[in-house]
Amino acid sequence: MSTRPSQSAQDDLRIMRELAEEGRIRPLLGGRDFVIFGVAITIASLLHAALMQGVLAWPPMALAAIWFGTMMLAVILAGIMRSGRARPTTANRVEMEVWRAGGYVIGTLALSIFAYAMLTLSQAGSDTGFFLFTLLPPVVFGVYAIAMAASSTAARDPTLRGYAIMSIALLVATTLLAGSPTQYLVMAVGAVLVSIIPGIVLLRRERAGG
Repeated sequence: MSTRPSQSAQDDLRIMRELAEEGRIRPLLGGRDFVIFGVAITIASLLHAALMQGVLAWPPMALAAIWFGTMMLAVILAGIMRSGRARPTTANRVEMEVWRAGGYVIGTLALSIFAYAMLTLSQAGSDTGFFLFTLLPPVVFGVYAIAMAASSTAARDPTLRGYAIMSIALLVATTLLAGSPTQYLVMAVGAVLVSIIPGIVLLRRERAGG
């Protein structure tokens, strides 16, 4: 009877060793996604700022087309780029699930804001509902902070922790700038800092084999 707990403990230790070993040998595989979505967010943010400043004479509902269009292109491109990747480790599976959940949160929020804005526009003839799009930048950076911290912990890799802290700082900055074109300019710069740059870092590590 004493051998069963001992065997269970040995199995647990073996699993932990395997997880640690695969995390050390195989890097996180989200670099391409970081770059793709970082570029998409940067482009959408700059277009949003240009619309708010009057550089682009587009109607407010164009905001939905800007964000949905760029995000859909990013999703399609990311899906194409994922094919042929190496088999994901446990840490990579955690990473993918966290980012997928974060994407659902952002997408659902964007759709809800758009629905509310269109409802307000049809009932009251007012486009003030589109102001709620100012929620997107801080929510996006909040998702980045959570996803990066979770990915870093799952992989036992501190690479993304600094970017998670930077994402929290950007959350605060974009909240304080809510309603101004500068909010989206900061979002564009932030996407470069916490998405494109770490994505390039992860890609280099992936190509180097960890």
